[in-house]
Order: sequence, then C-alpha cells, then structure tokens
Amino acid sequence: MPANQPLWLRAVIRVERTIGQPIEAAVRSDTYFDLVSTTTRVQRKVAGTAEGVSRRCLHLLNLPAGSDIRGLRQQLARMERRLNELSHDVAELDGNEPPSGVT
Repeated sequence: MPANQPLWLRAVIRVERTIGQPIEAAVRSDTYFDLVSTTTRVQRKVAGTAEGVSRRCLHLLNLPAGSDIRGLRQQLARMERRLNELSHDVAELDGNEPPSGVT
C-alpha cells in the first residue's frame, strides 16, 4: 500500500482483505457449488408444488390459473401469426399490397 493513502482507506482495505479472502475461498469450494445447486433444486420444487396447489384451488373455484392464461396467450399468438400469413397469401393472390400491419 502506498504511504500517501489516508488512514481510513488503509483500514478499510485491511478489513476487506481479512474478511474477503476466506469468503472468496468459500465461494470457490465444491461445497458452495453443491449447496447452491441443492438450494436451486429445492426452490424449484417448492415453487412447483405451490403452483400446483394454487392451480387446483383456482380450478375448484372455476377460475383460470396462471398456466391457463399462459397457454391461451401462446395459442392466441400462434393464431395471430397464422392469420397474418393467410392475409399476406390472399393479398398476393389478389395482386394487392398486404394489409397494413401484416408482415
């Protein structure tokens, strides 16, 4: 460390290195990666279980779940793409320009 650094900066750097080196070593260990992968797997499983329970509850009340809405949005997007294709094909057969907004 250069001698012209303020005392507070030298103290912060010394504390950071004292704490930082063991943390960096821990983060690079196999145990850390095992813990992260296990935690991720558990979080995914808990989220899936919670989603399944909420889906069943909503269906019991005859309400759509998020997965139902997601599926409808995907289906609607496919239908819009197909409609654009058909509009373009009809316009080509008629010899006209495709309608505005149609690619």
